Amino acid sequence: MKKTYYIFLAVLIVCTACDREEWLNIQPQGTVIPTDVQDYRLLLDQVDQSGSGRGTRISPGFQGTYSNTDYLSDDFVITDETFPFYGVGTINAYTWQDDIIEPNQEDGSWANLYGQIYVANLVIEEVMNAQNGRQSEKLQLVAEAKVHRAFNYLALANLYGLHYNSQTATSNLAVPLRLGSEIEGVDFSRASVAEIYDLIIEDINSVIADLPDVSESGIHNHRPTKSSAYALLARIYLYQAAYNKALEAASKSLELYNTINDFNTYEEGFAGILKLDEPENDQQLLWNKASLGTYNLLIASDDLYNLYEDNDLRKKLYAPLNVLFGIPKPGNALGYSFLSGYRGVGFTVPEVLLIKAECNARLGNIVEAVQDLNMLREKRFETATYTPVVSTNQTEVLALIKKERRIEFAGSGLRFFDLKRYNEFDNANVTLTRTLNGQTHTLTANGKNWAIPVAQKYILDTPELGENVRD
Repeated sequence: MKKTYYIFLAVLIVCTACDREEWLNIQPQGTVIPTDVQDYRLLLDQVDQSGSGRGTRISPGFQGTYSNTDYLSDDFVITDETFPFYGVGTINAYTWQDDIIEPNQEDGSWANLYGQIYVANLVIEEVMNAQNGRQSEKLQLVAEAKVHRAFNYLALANLYGLHYNSQTATSNLAVPLRLGSEIEGVDFSRASVAEIYDLIIEDINSVIADLPDVSESGIHNHRPTKSSAYALLARIYLYQAAYNKALEAASKSLELYNTINDFNTYEEGFAGILKLDEPENDQQLLWNKASLGTYNLLIASDDLYNLYEDNDLRKKLYAPLNVLFGIPKPGNALGYSFLSGYRGVGFTVPEVLLIKAECNARLGNIVEAVQDLNMLREKRFETATYTPVVSTNQTEVLALIKKERRIEFAGSGLRFFDLKRYNEFDNANVTLTRTLNGQTHTLTANGKNWAIPVAQKYILDTPELGENVRD
């Protein structure tokens, strides 16, 4: 019982009870085992972690998800001067330590993702036998639960496993695969990367017809829809280098919804930082997933910041360190996330459009790829100064799309996963090196350390997980 508590219920409840009857408190006035369709709707509509806002504290929250990938990549830097601003876990991630999480501490990403999987499994198992409610409502809840589960397993596999490759995916281990809500007598050995990818693709394809086309309103954009499920499929296939399938899924998503926000319409706020839409009002947001860690101090690397052209309005999402934090050092921090306290890692129309563009470029559809690229860029540059991209060179267009992904999604955590796949499929040979407090740290291209280590607490309490394999 103890080991299953650590894996599944670490952040699932405030109290220490392990029996689900003791923690499924779906009404403030008492403990209730879900029996009605509306009870299961409440389970999947829990979106925050504190219990405040639009729900009672019954799950880790289906909006919050993983964190720390920004510090694993080359987008943001920690310097000797800013070192004191960060916690031990962030410093460990930034320097790719063999143990990122301190002994006896929970891994927030692991616990939150598995907590959501637990709730999703519960809904999948039980909702079809729930009282009241139409058959279509029950099928939609099963569909939402399976898509949530697929998202979480994709995140887990790409965080704690090496990148997917059809030649190695069956032998490379990732994380335990749980498809039920039982909490005793369960084997938590790690499943292979291939097993997880097979499951999540099957999960989505088996239920996508039961989802609504798009979100009914902004406050419900934490719920999966057809448009976001196709976006998730597009990301999965992109990570597999299955470019024809990724292109098809991205196209289907865009056929259902394709609004792109025009940055020319945004006003400037403090320090000239653009005031973007709140998640509930963000018209290009397909599925709201937010990083667990907002990180007050996300300092752009020179390599990233210099990619922004002067007339690129996304440059106004940053502000000088001395303005935002009073640090008398050169550098620019991502001001938007600091001021809003929000960093989205879900799915947006721009991501789907750039997946489509990348797949078109890789498949030799250069004209279409350039059209996709310009469709986004014209909404990001000052209108009077924008010059469309013109190129017929496949290598050049693909490089421009990769650049666009990096600057559009800075702060969303996607860069780390992109580097893993570029190394795997493009022979990019990206090795990252950084020096902090006089010590040099290196993440070698295609090495084992691109898989985040599982917290020692979980390994000690669940021996079948096995030790982390490190370089």
